[in-house]
Amino acid sequence: MKIIIIGCGAAGGTAAQFARKTNRKAEILVYDKEGYGQYSKCALPYVIEGKDWTEIIEFPPQWFERNGIEYRNEEIYKIDFEGRIVEGEKEEEFDKLVIATGAMPACPFEASGVHFLRNLNDALGIKEAAKKANNAIIVGAGLIGMEVAEALIRNGLKVKVLEYMPSILPAMLDKDVADYVMKKLGVEVLLDCKVEKVEDGVVIAGEEHKADLVIVATGNKPNVLDGGEAIKVDEKCNVSNDVYAAGDCTVVKDFFGREVVVGLGSIAARQGRVAGINAAGGNDSLIPPVFAKTTKLFGLEIASVGLLSNEIDGVAARYIGKDLPHYMEGDDLLVKVIADKNGIIVGCQVVGRGAAKIVDRITLAIYNRMGVKEIARIENAYAPSVAPTFDAIEVACSMIERKLK
Repeated sequence: MKIIIIGCGAAGGTAAQFARKTNRKAEILVYDKEGYGQYSKCALPYVIEGKDWTEIIEFPPQWFERNGIEYRNEEIYKIDFEGRIVEGEKEEEFDKLVIATGAMPACPFEASGVHFLRNLNDALGIKEAAKKANNAIIVGAGLIGMEVAEALIRNGLKVKVLEYMPSILPAMLDKDVADYVMKKLGVEVLLDCKVEKVEDGVVIAGEEHKADLVIVATGNKPNVLDGGEAIKVDEKCNVSNDVYAAGDCTVVKDFFGREVVVGLGSIAARQGRVAGINAAGGNDSLIPPVFAKTTKLFGLEIASVGLLSNEIDGVAARYIGKDLPHYMEGDDLLVKVIADKNGIIVGCQVVGRGAAKIVDRITLAIYNRMGVKEIARIENAYAPSVAPTFDAIEVACSMIERKLK
């Protein structure tokens, strides 16, 4: 059996690893047009900030070769599905194919002389450009835009962020939570700002904004070889007979029944595991994702999972307090829980210490279709120096329970 994998990111690299674990005899060939092997794209802002780029390489090309996986630093230009052939520098036949071609930056306006952040070469280019710059403009206040803003500020640049939506992190947080975060961060952000054009350091958005360095972080689009739409896959990561796809080039059906473009490394890696196992003759499935997200900006932990308030006709409650009892020196903590009209939890947003772990707890509640009444009564570990008797999640769920009554 010959398995060809196109791409070596979180999806492709993981697919190769699990294909080999599943089938020790299969011939496995990975195509990677970048040539670095598998690395963490989520760590790219840290490279811009100053981290040695070699530290974010998780599995270099030599690792694949040592494990009996042929690694080629080549680009695939065409796939002949009927003939079971991929075309790069030369043609190669396959028995099983995994497409993990990722995504590319999306820019909704005309732009020249700007930087995008999608791969390691992009990060290294921004890092070099920042050395010669005093100020920067970032277009887009999503996860990438805000993380790059922090990296540049830590390098001494004056940074301004322009965001089209009325709040930062719009795919992750409700506006009220986002506004709370923005006050904590102290980064200059212009909201409701529609950029029309960027040309050589001049950003036209109603008025002109000038900077030595302009970075566009307005999202990504699937990188599909024929330039078409994202590839729809099922829970087996199956596209058609003997063809699988995984990662940011795919659309999946999430826990709530929506068709969503992937866009998260955590899900891409899990898809890669499924695609690799199944391509090698195994039988694995992806649990429908709930899109748990987290980040840390200027020391502030932020996390969310599930639906935002505007995505469901339900009930929400926000609690702002401390993460320890009142007589201890705790940190500020915001928790917002979202439930449907029956009190079943469908989403959560957290800002403060331990945000990701709190969201992980709610992720389990969502998967088990638990209600606010149950969560408000579940026992939690307690010690004054670690956690309060009734934590913020319980308080927020109790608030929703009272609203429903």
